[in-house]
Amino acid sequence: MSMRLMILGLLMEHDRHPYEIRQTIKLRNWNESFKLRDGSLYYAVDQLRQDGLIEAAEVVAVPGENRPDKTIYRITDKGREAFYLLLNEQFKLTSYPQHPLFLAMPFVRHGHPGTIEELVVKQLEACEARIARMKAILELKGDIIPRGSSLMIEGFIQFGETEKAWLERLLAETRSGKLFETRQMTPEQIEAYVAGLKEFEKRYPPAPPSEE
Repeated sequence: MSMRLMILGLLMEHDRHPYEIRQTIKLRNWNESFKLRDGSLYYAVDQLRQDGLIEAAEVVAVPGENRPDKTIYRITDKGREAFYLLLNEQFKLTSYPQHPLFLAMPFVRHGHPGTIEELVVKQLEACEARIARMKAILELKGDIIPRGSSLMIEGFIQFGETEKAWLERLLAETRSGKLFETRQMTPEQIEAYVAGLKEFEKRYPPAPPSEE
């Protein structure tokens, strides 16, 4: 999720201090689902302010020596326009599988079976833990959060269940040794593959990559 969209979206609800934005993100468990860093949040707030998308609504003096004042921000009219644009652009993005194991799969046959099995088991355990936590969050908050938020959590659970099924199959083929089998193509198979590849590229041209 775009950090700019997240900040503007939260300010669409009401005025907030950056620390409150950070705490709201954690309270809603978004930090578990999206890769968010505090540094990127405060940087984005500064950029949004410089771009005129947010502005200071109130400056609160903080007791104590050498403690900076607390600035509470609100979204501007220009910021609302930017929010709607970012929201619509987010809906235009298409999904493409980006599981970290995918890049390793073409080369896994060269790995050590015992080590690969241990790593796959850890991946599966982490996946199951994420699913369980998301289900607990949905059970806790499902009746009180906006429908869009509950559908987001349900989406994470469904994606997680699919990931779990794939990891279970991967583990089974790791343990059976099938994952580490090699195949040699005959000249005839190579020729047929090249011919088929040309036809495939005609029928299924690659889609342009999504820009996030």
